[in-house]
Amino acid sequence: MSMPGDLRVAAPFLDAEAVAAVLAERQRALAPPEAADQRSRIRVLTWTLGEETYATPLADLFEVAAIPRVTAVPGAPAALVGLIAWRGAVLNLFDPAVALRLATPEEPGRAMLVLRHAAPRIALQVPAITAAAAVVDPGATGGDTLTRFVEADGGQRLAVVNTALLIQRLLARPLQEG
Repeated sequence: MSMPGDLRVAAPFLDAEAVAAVLAERQRALAPPEAADQRSRIRVLTWTLGEETYATPLADLFEVAAIPRVTAVPGAPAALVGLIAWRGAVLNLFDPAVALRLATPEEPGRAMLVLRHAAPRIALQVPAITAAAAVVDPGATGGDTLTRFVEADGGQRLAVVNTALLIQRLLARPLQEG
């Protein structure tokens, strides 16, 4: 019994399985790219820390810039590299390796990721920015973890940092506001 909308294929030289395989391949080839994966995606900026590649959602970033002169703060938490003057404001510059409980990288950070956070102003010191990528939204998979591993469009494995949780960890002690 056929249903409305069923497709009839006249191909006497193919059996039913072969016809189904041809139709399935044709459907995949003609499907719009977004139809292949209906999960929500986000754009991220990737950066390295040691041998691992991390990512921060672009929506959580205010700007990426070179690190200006840093002023050390005596008695500061281990994650706080120091304070920087940036665009008329004081930013707290953090080492994400300490916040992520990783070994401090041998190479000092050369770039800073200025996060979208009103007060106190926060920036992360990273050794190298690598690229922008699109990934499946790790928030869509549930769970509140500091990092969640995902696969980028090119197949690269990334640890997407939950910026809100990272900020909570960094702000466990009062910091400079400005």
